[in-house]
Amino acid sequence: MRLAGVLLLGVAAAGSGRLVAQAPAFDVASIKPNITVGNSAIQVNPNGRFTATNTSLRALILRAFALHDSQLIGAPGWIGTERFDVNARTETPLPTGPEAMMPMLRTLLTERFRLRTHTEMRELPAFVLRFARRDRRPGPLIRTTQADCSGAQQPTAAEIRAQARDGWPPCGIAFMVSFVDSSGNDLKTRIRRSAIAMKDFATTLQTNVGRPVVDRTGLDGRFDLEYSFAQQPASSAAGGPDSNQPALLVALQEQLGLKLESQRTAVPVLVIDSVEPLIEN
Repeated sequence: MRLAGVLLLGVAAAGSGRLVAQAPAFDVASIKPNITVGNSAIQVNPNGRFTATNTSLRALILRAFALHDSQLIGAPGWIGTERFDVNARTETPLPTGPEAMMPMLRTLLTERFRLRTHTEMRELPAFVLRFARRDRRPGPLIRTTQADCSGAQQPTAAEIRAQARDGWPPCGIAFMVSFVDSSGNDLKTRIRRSAIAMKDFATTLQTNVGRPVVDRTGLDGRFDLEYSFAQQPASSAAGGPDSNQPALLVALQEQLGLKLESQRTAVPVLVIDSVEPLIEN
């Protein structure tokens, strides 16, 4: 096997004397209009840093609320065309991993863009994540998590990189390794996800299948998952965004004992009530 690359992937006193919940927020955050030309990228790092480069507000909202594009309703056109750079960090421990920063990102977007939203349920084309077997027996590569999610030990970036090739990631982090199989022909991807809830795992599949994914496994708790699937060659990629879908579906069924069923079903959508241009730092 030849490795082609590794990616890492309170309360406050109110004026009346009452205690009110304080929205989670980054300790330091900056959003500025992007003035360069380049690739768009969002990085959520386990060390408590969130960065986005040349990224639209639409992409930031989708990431903050864990949505597929079809689940964002009423958005004005400019949020998909104007580009921004974000640099934010938190000193708060992240016991469940980098996804704990998403409420902070939602607070930041609310403050800097006066973003106001509400949630509704609507019927949309989607996939439902279920057990593949009638006896609900999971596959061989899913297990109750063995990661430490207590927050007692926060891994450093160096420690995470040291585990990236052969180990399991810390709580809430995913390792993705691309490699060429022994035949030298097929490019494959192996993903290890640590301490992930099934509803969050369903969300991670949305990019691959091009639709919202709803968890109907009924599994509670957090799990460690490992699955590998072949990527389509460039010649087949022209077939559309779902061209690698069959290989992924087979991997989910054989390795995790799960399947995706295509159906029209009720999913939550985020409706934008109002949004304003950036209020800069």
